[in-house]
Amino acid sequence: MSYKNNKNFNKLLDLFKSSEFILAKELILEDENKYNSDPVFYNLLGYIYDQLGDVAVAERNYLKSIKNDKKYYESKFNLAILYYKSKNLDKSKSTFLELLKEDNQDFKYYFNLGIICCDQLIYEEAIKYLKVCCYINSKSYEAHHQLGLAYEKIRNFTQAIKYYEIANKLNLNQLAITLNNLGNIYSDLKNYEKSIECFEKALKLNGDKSLIYTNIGIAYNEVGDVKKLLYFWKQGLLLNKKNLILRQRYLFNLLYTFEGIHSYKEEAIEYRNNIIHFDITKKDISKNNYLEKKLNIGFVSGDFKEHPVSFFLMDILSILKKKNIELFGYSSLKVEDKYTEILKKEFNYFFNVESFSDVELCKKILEDKIDILIDMSGYTNKTRLPIFAQKISPIQIIWAGWLASSGIKEIDYILGDPWVTPEEYKDFYVEKILQLPKIWCHLSTSDIKNLKTSDTPALKNNYITFGSFNHFHKINEEVIKVWSKILLLVPNSVLFLKHFQMNNPIYKKRIKEEFKKNKINSERLLLDVNSKREDFLLSYNNVDVALDTFPYSGGTTSFETAWMGVPLLTLAGEAFISRCGVSININLNQKDWIAKNTEDYISKAVEFTKDPKKLNSIRFYLRENSRKSALFNSSVFADDFSDALRKVWYNFVKNN
Repeated sequence: MSYKNNKNFNKLLDLFKSSEFILAKELILEDENKYNSDPVFYNLLGYIYDQLGDVAVAERNYLKSIKNDKKYYESKFNLAILYYKSKNLDKSKSTFLELLKEDNQDFKYYFNLGIICCDQLIYEEAIKYLKVCCYINSKSYEAHHQLGLAYEKIRNFTQAIKYYEIANKLNLNQLAITLNNLGNIYSDLKNYEKSIECFEKALKLNGDKSLIYTNIGIAYNEVGDVKKLLYFWKQGLLLNKKNLILRQRYLFNLLYTFEGIHSYKEEAIEYRNNIIHFDITKKDISKNNYLEKKLNIGFVSGDFKEHPVSFFLMDILSILKKKNIELFGYSSLKVEDKYTEILKKEFNYFFNVESFSDVELCKKILEDKIDILIDMSGYTNKTRLPIFAQKISPIQIIWAGWLASSGIKEIDYILGDPWVTPEEYKDFYVEKILQLPKIWCHLSTSDIKNLKTSDTPALKNNYITFGSFNHFHKINEEVIKVWSKILLLVPNSVLFLKHFQMNNPIYKKRIKEEFKKNKINSERLLLDVNSKREDFLLSYNNVDVALDTFPYSGGTTSFETAWMGVPLLTLAGEAFISRCGVSININLNQKDWIAKNTEDYISKAVEFTKDPKKLNSIRFYLRENSRKSALFNSSVFADDFSDALRKVWYNFVKNN
């Protein structure tokens, strides 16, 4: 007698529907002795244990069902699914292949084999099974979606788009995931207009909206629309406030806007509040806390490569090592280049920690007995800020790689100077301000010492060339509006913009359109792509006056501008990132080139370009005197830097 004829069978099915599996187990076990050879009974019992999470007992009952009736395929199907859920992919696959031998027309077998092969990263085989599934069941949304995904994984975007579009037509449940994936493909193809269209449609459907908000923000990031990317990422964070990766991206871009500068600190604190804390055994270092000890200084960064962080460090490390200091470099970047090799030689110890978990990295730093740990990444892509929230070193500092507060109270100091971080603006930071006496940073020049500089080009061109080589996200609507007014008031002038984003035609189009709105035709814009560092710097020889961006001012680019002898017009703001040009110009005795507001900025730009000969004199002065300043004098900066580290160490020892 089959269990299907048992009076409890329908009761059991009702319990399944209401997920009452403990009650179902009690009910079915009442009849265990009566149906010990019934495949239906053992299949149902296996299913109950499966739902209760007892994999071993579920497997045993499914196998009993199969033993009692090899033609009862439902048990074998359930067993295959059980193996899949318990991540035993090989057993699951072999079980489905057995089922396929019995019935090669059941689309479910092909579909699940396709899923398994995708999980095993065998995408070509997955495609083979999924194609058959789609042929047998041409109305299956899931099969067409999965086939599109398999093609996407092997980057056959033409076929991926084809099957995703079929899936969308079959999408009766209005799921967003297919359109989201299509959007990602169009982003990979750099068709951002189509990508954004897909994401916007996906937001109207069912599914994980936080993922779509993230992806549409990435697309807007690629086209340079900072306001929209911030809007969508903020929506994503409202749905998933614990998403640290999304919050990090949000914070990275927040400082490009005037509104963002004032809300940034609060958002950074929210990042800190969502960091997971873990227990780490911290060694008692009190015995080593004496004033004149050799300090172990650790630098954490994901940018030990051809990057400003390397340019800041390269020429000072060898000097610091002579000051009773041991230098430790912790690199969160696997890819290495010639600058990485230079730094490796300059650090006493250098470790690639890209693959380290936060816990592993904390343990490593504790083993190295680091006295002062310095973050040089902030909220950039390779951030390791979560380790700083664990307070693994007696003193922690954020410096140079991120020109804003970390938002992490366990970081003791932000390293600045009297002009980028004046005490009157201390409320922008959760850290204490540690001021270097001259300038917060230094640009290494050992690799660019012999670059040839020229006279101001206006002398031979008979027109003024303004220039900015800053990141395009810094060139916001207000900046374009102000620069356009300058170009209109200096009619015999052009604007030279150079950045790697000029490779993106959408960026070029956006820049031209924004200037056109402000009555500046594209003929007055010189738009150039990035180039190797030496060629990039030599391009300054084609610029008469460098225009700083605001509210996010230039950092490395402003140092490089000074090295090439080009005067920089900057606008003084309040936060660190709005005052870099202020500090640089004060150190160069160029206070006249610091504007109080946008009106003053425009007025100075017009006035300074009236006399090209005077501009050339300034250029000569900068070439001669900038080399002697702390901007480029490695010995002077290294002395100030090491004195500051020793000072905070003294304070720590005296207070502990």
